[in-house]
Amino acid sequence: MWNYAVISAFLLHVVCCSDNQTYTLPSYIKPCNRSDPNIHKCVEVNIDALRPNLKEGIPSLFIPALDPLIIPPTCVNEEDQVKVTFKDIHIYHVNDFTLDQFDIDLENHEVNLTINFPLLRIKSTYNVNGKFLVVTFDKSGPADGNYTNFRIYLGLKGTPYLENDKEHLKWEKETINTTVGESHVILEKLFGNHTDIADKTNKVLNENIETIINDLQPVIQRVVSDFIFGIVNKLFSNYSVKELFVSD
Repeated sequence: MWNYAVISAFLLHVVCCSDNQTYTLPSYIKPCNRSDPNIHKCVEVNIDALRPNLKEGIPSLFIPALDPLIIPPTCVNEEDQVKVTFKDIHIYHVNDFTLDQFDIDLENHEVNLTINFPLLRIKSTYNVNGKFLVVTFDKSGPADGNYTNFRIYLGLKGTPYLENDKEHLKWEKETINTTVGESHVILEKLFGNHTDIADKTNKVLNENIETIINDLQPVIQRVVSDFIFGIVNKLFSNYSVKELFVSD
């Protein structure tokens, strides 16, 4: 659970922007034609145009700096006997994603997409406080994890509304799923200087990663939607549909 909580924290990060600010699409972005049968190709071209700027972030598109993506502290198991918190969370290689699928139907206000992160490295500082079995913990130390092929499948359903005589869309999730290829995490100093016990604990943790992931799927899916909708809804509330997708 501890390693996946850090991924959850990453997905909970939503960019906040002033509602009074006026935004202009970057000059290197080409609005896609809503009737283009190959609209996904247009989207992919725009992503490639965005990619050199993703490391530093693109405020006009509500995209934070992605390498590293710095996450606020997070806590898991608050109501359990063992409380685990993470701070100083830095996530690397977020900008190296691929868009494996993008299907949009603006007539019915539907989007289906698949995003893949080939490799994520997540470094943070953990604190474990509480009692597990007969062992009482109050330990802190560095946490370092690698996660390969973190994939997000997402279906969106939009509701149109008018603002200043322009059509905008508010998005909600229809379907969502997440998968991870392989994961490996190390929690240092969990047993102080007893490195042999710490090594065995980390070994058991990583041997049970798949079970941990399955147990956390509902949580992961919820925080994925929080992250993506925070960006997408900001984008579509500040830009009309016609500004983002032109008509013939």
